[in-house]
Amino acid sequence: MIYFDNAATTMPCDAAVSAAMTGLCTFFANPASRHAEGVRASAELKKAREATAKALHTEPENIIFTNSGTQADNIAVLGGAKKGVGKHAVTTAIEHPAVLNCFKALEEKGFDVTYITPEKDGRITEESIRSALRSDTSFVSIMAINNETGAVMPVEHIKRHISSICPRALFHTDAVQAFGKKELFPEEWGVDLLSISGHKIHAPKGVGALYIRKGVSLGQVMYGGGQERGIYSGTHDLAAIMGLAAACGEIKYDCENVSEINRYIRHEAAQIDGAVINSPTDASDYVLNISFGNIPSEVILNALSDRGICVSSGSACASNMSGESHVLKAAGQNYKSAIRFSFSRYNTIEEAKCLIGVLKEVIPILNFAVRGKK
Repeated sequence: MIYFDNAATTMPCDAAVSAAMTGLCTFFANPASRHAEGVRASAELKKAREATAKALHTEPENIIFTNSGTQADNIAVLGGAKKGVGKHAVTTAIEHPAVLNCFKALEEKGFDVTYITPEKDGRITEESIRSALRSDTSFVSIMAINNETGAVMPVEHIKRHISSICPRALFHTDAVQAFGKKELFPEEWGVDLLSISGHKIHAPKGVGALYIRKGVSLGQVMYGGGQERGIYSGTHDLAAIMGLAAACGEIKYDCENVSEINRYIRHEAAQIDGAVINSPTDASDYVLNISFGNIPSEVILNALSDRGICVSSGSACASNMSGESHVLKAAGQNYKSAIRFSFSRYNTIEEAKCLIGVLKEVIPILNFAVRGKK
């Protein structure tokens, strides 16, 4: 099997698996319990918070754990957008559904939402963000790296525009696809809220985290026993949290194998008849989106799957929705035949060469079949 669907989820690394097993078998007590075993579990929770905070260059008290990046996004958007500050909110048309659907909910609550459309290459420019801001803007959410194209957003420059136009607005970034691939400095960049997910960086599924800048208060979204500063109540999944902390310790930036794989596939795939690269030239090396003429995405996906190659036709989290890529559609790109290839540090150039060999074999055949039907 060749696995090129790492933007959907990654294979847990050995360190994360070992840490999670230790959490399940050794530190199984509830960290909120006051007996000896609960205290031991609480100490492990503290260590995990410190490790996660270190990966984001912040302090442990600025991190709360959640059960997913989606939940972190929901807490940030629904808890951070406050009408008392202003009824206008800004996001992009290419956000993950976890953010977009929250903004739809804000509209139902009376917010006026501006959805910034991308450039033809899928990028959101700093100028378009500034133009969308108003004096009554109370909340802004711009993702760090797009999950379908790998387009990198100017997150580190956004806060200065907010400060000059709508200084009371909170700034959130969905950094689920950026965390572990690009070094993040939320405090330095002036980010108020930042969401991450464990299973995108070789940690277990079922764990995420939300960075909350010191001094930022959020409206109540969940109610319960008061865990995670009362912002995200519920018994901690300590095993998954320990797995996330261990994966944070394994993060490696500037993975040359990922860059080499991306460059190779980008170059070779461009030679295939009808292929169009949808990802910007300066996109993240971890995601590469390519359309193949008029061949339906699912046909290509199934052809590759039959040959042991796992890819995606878009966001796995939106697979139960329309099936169309709202990201490529917003950019005016060919979304009906798009395939997303996404990589990790465990992939090899040999796998990339095998993929290209298969693509050069099957795409002409599928092109011929599609033309024959016409």
